[in-house]
Amino acid sequence: MKSNSDESDYENVSFKSFSQDNDGSVETKENYSSYFSCSNESDGNEDYYNENTSEKDSIATFKSHSVYQDSSYEQDSADEGCSQSMQNHAYIQDLSNCNEELETRTKRKTYEEDPYHHSKRQKIHRSSSKSDEEDIDEMRVHNRKEVITQEPKSSLDKGIRMMRMMGYKEGYGLGKNKQGRLEPVQAPKQHGRRGLGHHVPGLEASSLKWNPAEEIIKCVEDMEWIRNPNPNTPTLEEMQHWLHQGPKKLTIDDETDFCCEDIVKNVINAKTVFDHLDGVEIRRARTRCNPYETIRGAFFLNRAAVKMANIDRACNFMFTKPEGLRDNELLYFADVCAGPGGFSEYVLWRKKWRAKGFGLTLRNENDFKLADFYAAPCETFHPYYGPKENGDVFDPDNQEAFTNLIMQHTHGKGVHFMMSDGGFSVEGQENIQEILSKQLYLCQCLVALMIVREGGHFVTKLFDLFTPFSAGLVYLMYRCFEEVCIFKPNSSRPANSERYLICKKKRAGTQDVVEYLKHVNRLLLKGGENGDVLQLVSYSELKKEKQFVHYLRASNEDLGRKQIIGLCKIAAFCEDSTLVETKQADMRKQCLEYWKLPDESRTLPRQMKPKDKLNTLLRDTSFLTINPAQLMEFNIENALLSPYDWFCMPCGTKPRDDDDKKNATFYMGMGRSNVYRYIKNSWVLVDDIAIELPPNTLIYAEVVYEMTKEFRHQQKVLSLHIIDAFYLGGEDISKKYLRNRNEDMKLFCEALWKPAGNNYARVRAKELFPVGSYICEKLRVTQRKMKNNCDALVYELPEKTLDVNGYNNDKLYFIPHSVIFLRSTVNPWNRYVSKTRSMTYVFNCKTNEKIFDLHRPSSAEASFVESFKNRLIWHWPNDSSLTMSRFAKFIKDKCPVYNTSLKY
Repeated sequence: MKSNSDESDYENVSFKSFSQDNDGSVETKENYSSYFSCSNESDGNEDYYNENTSEKDSIATFKSHSVYQDSSYEQDSADEGCSQSMQNHAYIQDLSNCNEELETRTKRKTYEEDPYHHSKRQKIHRSSSKSDEEDIDEMRVHNRKEVITQEPKSSLDKGIRMMRMMGYKEGYGLGKNKQGRLEPVQAPKQHGRRGLGHHVPGLEASSLKWNPAEEIIKCVEDMEWIRNPNPNTPTLEEMQHWLHQGPKKLTIDDETDFCCEDIVKNVINAKTVFDHLDGVEIRRARTRCNPYETIRGAFFLNRAAVKMANIDRACNFMFTKPEGLRDNELLYFADVCAGPGGFSEYVLWRKKWRAKGFGLTLRNENDFKLADFYAAPCETFHPYYGPKENGDVFDPDNQEAFTNLIMQHTHGKGVHFMMSDGGFSVEGQENIQEILSKQLYLCQCLVALMIVREGGHFVTKLFDLFTPFSAGLVYLMYRCFEEVCIFKPNSSRPANSERYLICKKKRAGTQDVVEYLKHVNRLLLKGGENGDVLQLVSYSELKKEKQFVHYLRASNEDLGRKQIIGLCKIAAFCEDSTLVETKQADMRKQCLEYWKLPDESRTLPRQMKPKDKLNTLLRDTSFLTINPAQLMEFNIENALLSPYDWFCMPCGTKPRDDDDKKNATFYMGMGRSNVYRYIKNSWVLVDDIAIELPPNTLIYAEVVYEMTKEFRHQQKVLSLHIIDAFYLGGEDISKKYLRNRNEDMKLFCEALWKPAGNNYARVRAKELFPVGSYICEKLRVTQRKMKNNCDALVYELPEKTLDVNGYNNDKLYFIPHSVIFLRSTVNPWNRYVSKTRSMTYVFNCKTNEKIFDLHRPSSAEASFVESFKNRLIWHWPNDSSLTMSRFAKFIKDKCPVYNTSLKY
């Protein structure tokens, strides 16, 4: 779901959407009523007649000024008009005769002196005569008087004779009943694509009221928070007494309980001024006058992404860097009613794959456009549309299903924050947008209370907040969070009514409010002209909260004043196309720098071949072709000389088979399902398993069949198991310690997780087992009956919450064909166990340096390349030369039991 005021660079925003975009400010109440009143001032053309064409026209000029001085005269009747017209005619005719006689003498004298010059003079005279005619005509138009233009006598007589033959009488209009107009037609003032002579009521008056000194343009906005002093949230019982229903109300101009009456009326009037203007003209004026307009969507999908960046920075990165978030923890967020997804693109750009997002929005034209996430990886964002597959946030079933999905994935905690940016077209009903959007407001707040974890945050877009319904909803959110703020970011156009409600740190015990809002939503779904919900909170309750009412009223009035100023500025820019806002370039530079966004343009990601992409990620690619050493009976003593150096994991890789795509090899992600597999020294597009990997991902992995149940009920699906990783979504983890790399891989796979029923395969990180006293117990296999009724040894995967819910509580297992060993230390370092402290330490055989693992130097840790080059593979349980019993005996001799909780 997307608001028509939330514009993107590629959207076609109608001018009606602009009429919602209001913003301005006036210093006193008395000024508001005059903002859109008709002006009685002059149109500014007093000097029009000072442009005289020649000194010879002094008589005509005198005549012009004489008539202008009488411009205040207005005709009261046709007879008066006739008399005035006849007097003007006679006076001009006498002047014309005098001029003719003077010009005749001059021409005769000039011709006798220079005949050639006479012909040239004739041309000049004709030009001058035409200029005189134009001056007189323009004078006549400006002063609204009928003045007969100066023409040669013969031409004038001929024209009058022709008109008289057709029935014309001086002083009367043309037409069958003398009904024609006597006054001249006003000079046209066409603007842009407006129709010729089209007049927009109130536009000129609005533009004249724009005062640049009243507009505040700065980079860092002021934010005013209001803290909730109430120790408890409202109970369901008391809220039921607050509810008030009645006939549906479709007017807003009388809603003055939470805003000054003048501001409410002038905001409404301001929106209607532009109803008759062309959309292109409005958008051009808006683009020229908004100081922050050139920021646009920066390098993101649309302007919404920049708004979220603006809000996040204004809140000191409260959303993308919440308190208490650990390095080994994903940032969970939800994006509701926010297609095409600008909010989410910003968060994913800031956090990359370390953020997991869930989206709920309407399908089709309002859907998330993940393919257009050029700035951020979209693979860790999961759109959801509910059991009815429509994404309707009003539907209680969708609300419950979305909540269950999030709680399943976040282990019952909820998301760290939720964003919502809902809206819909209200074309022709812009003034009551708040009333039409009331259920959308409510459902977005309801879902937030259902899915945001305790201590989490919430931000949602609102428009006007004049009605008791909206005020009550904001009040309930104020009671459910520690602090709230009504905030209009710079990136939101100054002339619109858009604002954001920011809620900080959700409180515990909000379930009663959730149940109350669910009940109200059901009432709204039933509809009915006489059963509309008008109040969520009673007036008496709000009056007790003087701090809240004062805050809401001050916010509405401040934003209303700014909105009016913004609209007056647009009106001025519509009237005068030469006006330009000179601060746009400076504001773009300052704001992007303050928001910590690079000043870059949006560009399509470069398409590269896998080999070329690999060369951008790695300097040396020679290690890719190194095969693992095989662990066998004859070399176990030398290969595992110090077992504590090694970690291992059961795998499905079989003895080398060039035709088997399921063996362990490299996989490179280039975005979405564009994943390549390294086979026979070349990169091949993966087509046998549906997986998604973020761009710039390079992992060492294998494909296995994960199974559930047995015999005829057995089910199996392909999964990708990551053994080790070099790059994860563009993040180089190759220099990290092996165990730390494994932890990052698990986090990465959790971010990529998609619920059961989707079309993509599960991506899982292998469990990493240290080789020590209890390794044989970790590698224990059990027997399961296959679909063909044959028994097989299988390895059961450790139970995970996501897997249990996704596979009906049946344990997952696969058939192992090998064990891969990775070394965690690098020569000349080895790991041992202290007998006295039962702690592991690393020892440098060249320097005899001993350091406990807690303070292990990075020089002792094997990088990805070192672990990969030294890896071992044991083809167990099918290797008859090295059995589990032999391996267990070797480990027992090398690794005596000291402590079961060794950390290394």
